[in-house]
Amino acid sequence: MNTFGIVVFAVVAAALVVGVVSLVGRERAYEQIGRGRFALDREGAPPRQPREPSIEDEVRMLVATRNARRLRNGEPALDVEAEVARELRELSGGDADRPGHGVV
Repeated sequence: MNTFGIVVFAVVAAALVVGVVSLVGRERAYEQIGRGRFALDREGAPPRQPREPSIEDEVRMLVATRNARRLRNGEPALDVEAEVARELRELSGGDADRPGHGVV
């Protein structure tokens, strides 16, 4: 039993020493995260922001999907650019005089 107590005391003492050393060096370690030879962003370079799709991009994807569905169903193809322009006009309230269109 005496040896067990010495081993427990030694392990706890070693853990305390490791804990104090890591506590002292943690600030420097956190400053180094993301730096080094293999870092993607170097200092001085502005961070890259992901580009958010514009409303025109989203409308274009919607019209392209609608066109693909029409083609699968055997219907005639849409003029994608004209349809995108029409949808954007509707979204901006350009066809408010027609029933069921425009901003409500």
